[in-house]
Amino acid sequence: MNHHHGDLANRVIEWVVRTGNLERILALDLETKVLEENGFLTGETILCVSLARFLDGNVCNKLILLEEESPEGETKLLAQLNDFLLEVRPLVLVGFNLCGYDVPLLNLKLREHSNQIFWGIKDTIERSFHLDMKHPIRFELAKYSNGPKICSLGKVVEHPRFKHLPLMRTKSLVPQTVGSKGLEIFNMWKNDKRNFKAYAKGDANDVLLLFEELFLRPMLHTPVTKVEV
Repeated sequence: MNHHHGDLANRVIEWVVRTGNLERILALDLETKVLEENGFLTGETILCVSLARFLDGNVCNKLILLEEESPEGETKLLAQLNDFLLEVRPLVLVGFNLCGYDVPLLNLKLREHSNQIFWGIKDTIERSFHLDMKHPIRFELAKYSNGPKICSLGKVVEHPRFKHLPLMRTKSLVPQTVGSKGLEIFNMWKNDKRNFKAYAKGDANDVLLLFEELFLRPMLHTPVTKVEV
């Protein structure tokens, strides 16, 4: 990673680990209802929040699922997320396209719910250190190709560089074509909760393990987790 961005991230993570706050590194991913290609960041409904963090030597996963498609249902989901974030108080927020999508959408939801103050969400997206893994991953994979290129998470988890990691690799549960992906995810949420939960869980879980591989293992010279499924 160039321009010292990697050095900055390593310094922050080193401090978090040294001060005994490994459990306050949190991976976050949103699954949303986007049925059209240009429907992103237009106030779309959050179907699920997938969360993963290190806890007692494991990757501990948590899903907060939308129970019904209604304003009240989404408010309940946000309140549950808020309570969890107040408990964890993340210092580092990790994701894939985190800064391009998940954080902006949560900011949008805070504005939509301006009559309520979700301090857990607000503090997390405004005060924690954000690490969007798509950038360190693109520089890592540049070692295996001609220059750094941003790949989809589905391609990243299948890359030979990461084949040794115990990733869930659940992207194959949904066709990755732009035109149908959003509809497939929404239909899975409505009609196939079992596979939907597996799909959603996989993203945050795998991003956290990729974070461990690229940041924690070089720093600590040892794996720090086994996966709790």
